[in-house]
Amino acid sequence: MVNRLLIFLMLTCGFAAQAQELTEKDIRAMVEKESEQKLLVQCSVLMQEGFSYYAEIIADKLLTFQPNSANYNYRKGHLMLDSHNDFEGAMKYLKVAVTDTKKNYDMYSSKEKSSSVDALYDLARCYHLNEEISLAVEYYNKFLAASDSGSELINSAKLKIKQCEVARKEIDNPSTALVINLGPVINTNEPEFAPVVSLDGSALYFTSKRAWEDNSTDKFRDKRYNQFPEDIYVSYIDFDGSWIEPFRLDFSDPERNEATQAVSADERRIYVYQDNTGNGDIYYSDFSTNRFQEIKKLEDNRINTEYWEPHCYVTTDGQNLYFTSDRPGGFGGRDIYRVVRLPDQSWSEPINLGPSVNTPYDEDSPFMAIDNKTLYFSSNGPMSMGDFDVFVTRRDEQNNWSAPINLGYPLNSTGDDIYYTTTVDGLRGFLTSARKGGKGEKDIYEIKNDYLGVNSLAVLKGQIKTVDDRPIPEDVTITVNCLDCNEENSRTVFPRLRDGVYFSSMDPCHEYEIIYKYNNGKREIYREKLKTSCDKDYEEIFRDITIDVRDPKNITPVTVPVIVKPIIDKPIIDKPIVDKPKDSIPTNPNINLGTVTKEEWGNPKYKHYFEYNGNKINPKKGDFKRFVKEIEKQLKNGRKLIAINVYSSASTVPTITYETNEKLSRLRAENIKYDIQNYFQENTQVSDQMTVTIKGSVVAGPAYQNDARNKAKYRVYQYVEVITE
Repeated sequence: MVNRLLIFLMLTCGFAAQAQELTEKDIRAMVEKESEQKLLVQCSVLMQEGFSYYAEIIADKLLTFQPNSANYNYRKGHLMLDSHNDFEGAMKYLKVAVTDTKKNYDMYSSKEKSSSVDALYDLARCYHLNEEISLAVEYYNKFLAASDSGSELINSAKLKIKQCEVARKEIDNPSTALVINLGPVINTNEPEFAPVVSLDGSALYFTSKRAWEDNSTDKFRDKRYNQFPEDIYVSYIDFDGSWIEPFRLDFSDPERNEATQAVSADERRIYVYQDNTGNGDIYYSDFSTNRFQEIKKLEDNRINTEYWEPHCYVTTDGQNLYFTSDRPGGFGGRDIYRVVRLPDQSWSEPINLGPSVNTPYDEDSPFMAIDNKTLYFSSNGPMSMGDFDVFVTRRDEQNNWSAPINLGYPLNSTGDDIYYTTTVDGLRGFLTSARKGGKGEKDIYEIKNDYLGVNSLAVLKGQIKTVDDRPIPEDVTITVNCLDCNEENSRTVFPRLRDGVYFSSMDPCHEYEIIYKYNNGKREIYREKLKTSCDKDYEEIFRDITIDVRDPKNITPVTVPVIVKPIIDKPIIDKPIVDKPKDSIPTNPNINLGTVTKEEWGNPKYKHYFEYNGNKINPKKGDFKRFVKEIEKQLKNGRKLIAINVYSSASTVPTITYETNEKLSRLRAENIKYDIQNYFQENTQVSDQMTVTIKGSVVAGPAYQNDARNKAKYRVYQYVEVITE
């Protein structure tokens, strides 16, 4: 024992200090000449120090000594999973490793034949990532039964079991989203991640750890994982709809990491993550003279701190910045914060989005849709299918956030799904995913859907052109003034310099004046008034303007007829996550419900009283089943449309389980709403002919007087009621 301890101390003290100086050539020379015992110790030191790539080279050599060793197979499988997320390849080794595990595993002895009980956890992770949920749960439980009570993986295993239950439900009830790997033009064998798509879907900015063509990044590989530094690339849509070969942005440094965070709507500013000043901060680069300039740190010590700020997003109007940070004072892990543009163009104090969005786990990659209400983000807590999943929440007029909704399978997988951004209408998205079938450790995927479109919004889309196809001047502006809004509503937008395209959101049913200017606002090119539609949930208005830059007075405005994009009327089917309620993504509120009268059809009703803290019904029995079948019958027999209104109540008896009675009341409404939508989800013949809306959620009844045992007194105020019209 003493000799082995001395060997361990001598090797670890020197070897760990030298690891940063070692090269792959050094490691490969080492495995050819060192003994099994020395290689085992060096492998163990490298594993503990986090040099997974080097450790895996040694693990390969150790397997040549003892191919059936549970110990060596564990090392190989663990390192494959850790260093390049190869869970499919790692399974082969971990299945051998779990045949012989023990608690007092000695990773520094060549006589050790057994593996660590952590091999059970690693194999469970592989099954989880491979969407073999039952096997994943089985091995997570085996790990919990076998592990020491002090293991740091116990809490993780318990969380993963909860995520497995979410995954099981989501996989059994997939959405209609279409998930497309962007293929070899965008994705390589190296990690690609953090996509940011332009509002019209014509450009994709993303981060890649691929090698530079001149091999200048070779000497800057990360020695822990053998990966190249992060650089930012952009690809554009070709005339045939395919992505062209990406090119690297000019400010990328061969030695440093730069990663995409956000791109402004006019693509004149890109926000960049860089970690050369500490934990990692928010930087930016501005586009001028036909290139992105050197990056600059965002000089605001309320946003960038000594802690980690890995991601941000600036809204299309430039008035809000959402960012993530692990600074103290949050709800745990990384939280999402918001700052608002002040009149002097500085940023306000950061505001934590609060417990509706942030959890004791990590929240990251915020992205705000063009409506400035719909926020997409990723979280790795118990509502996820595994690792990070994409969620959506909506902000109301009082800046309150709705309960986040998991966007479900197959948009989300059991691996990391993060950095979701969308086009202007919300029907095309792009995300980073570490799911099975990928090309590299992480790939970029396109998401096509028919149910995440923005609502209650008009979008002005246009293009500034020149008569002779010269580049447009950098100082062309478009001012959008609302003439009949209750509050002052004016914004100035800039066209993209690469093609003159511009975007601006507008509220429905309002009159606007659009003014085009040039020469730093001194010369007016063109102006017009238009009114946004009052009876369309989503509208796109196109305007093209052609100017002669040789003479700003000689302009040829081309007024393109208004083109209205079809409204997405399909109701959203919300799926609850475990037993946490969901706020629905609002369906089109302007659906015409028809003129069918009560006398012609009759309007079914349903009411259910709950016991204390009760919030669920059995949807397969009793009055509820008769209620939904009656609705189905009416719709199949000719009723065109039906509105289903949900009302709920909680009594004044305090609830600890659900924090407040208001939340309990809301949960009752959301659960019955889900039950109704879930019943009709499979029946596509009638699902488009109905809407389900929560009309009221209240706390009612006599004041609580410490008499909870008097159930009859309070039960009449604990109900959910559904009324149709």
